[in-house]
Amino acid sequence: MDKITSITQLRELINYVRNLHQGYVTNFYLDETKHATWIETGEFLYDKYEDTVSLLFDHYSPDNKKYFTNLFYISTSIESVIKNLKIYPEMFIYDLYILDIVGKEAMCEPMVNALKAIHAHHDATLVRMNRISEDKELLVIRGYQDKRVVYADETDAKLIEELLHANFDEKLEQLPLHKEITQMIAEKHILKCVVDGKMAGLLLFELNATTLYLRYWLTLPEFRNQGIGGALLKRFFYEGRNTKRQILWVMQNNANAIARYEHYGFVKENMYDYILSYCG
Repeated sequence: MDKITSITQLRELINYVRNLHQGYVTNFYLDETKHATWIETGEFLYDKYEDTVSLLFDHYSPDNKKYFTNLFYISTSIESVIKNLKIYPEMFIYDLYILDIVGKEAMCEPMVNALKAIHAHHDATLVRMNRISEDKELLVIRGYQDKRVVYADETDAKLIEELLHANFDEKLEQLPLHKEITQMIAEKHILKCVVDGKMAGLLLFELNATTLYLRYWLTLPEFRNQGIGGALLKRFFYEGRNTKRQILWVMQNNANAIARYEHYGFVKENMYDYILSYCG
């Protein structure tokens, strides 16, 4: 295994497989900002064997204890991916490896089944939901104000990281690194709701020219039933007032969360994230 040292190198690894012109399967989708942060940690590694590139990123808890590794593949076929998993048994002796298989159900099913056949465990499935803004709604959103909801600042970074780890599953929900959190704060992509001087809830999002992406939405237990979650979500819509589409991922078996999102106009898509763990 060798360290990945640049985004350029990542692109070269992707192109190595593409240029073989023998097929292309992957669960790795380049995000320059996110993956540049991973590279800086020195924990983003790669291995190249025949027609397959393996990418591994070690995750650590806030107290610096390693708890799992994300495993990505770039290959010419499902068979080659499985072959590579089998010939690297030393990689899987001590660690828990998490693989995300993302796409439409029919597209994901062959890889999920192949991984199950070598005893990977299907831990969870996420489903994507989307929402399209209506013109009449935008008029309301543009006038939205709730003084309890403000942008997080750099002094909030450590608390936000702790709250995310305390309230979400690290293995299933791809929690951001500390530096990613500070970057999101600098970009004004983290909202907090403050009640009596305390953080009562928070919402992390990504925004581009056309799409608003809800990453994490949390109301602390002691502040529930006080309109905190609704205030954060309305401000989220306000932040994306110049976009037409909002998206998010939610656990497929979380009926309560899905119903709540549907209340705000989100609908489920035929787009899934199958999360599997593998120990060799």
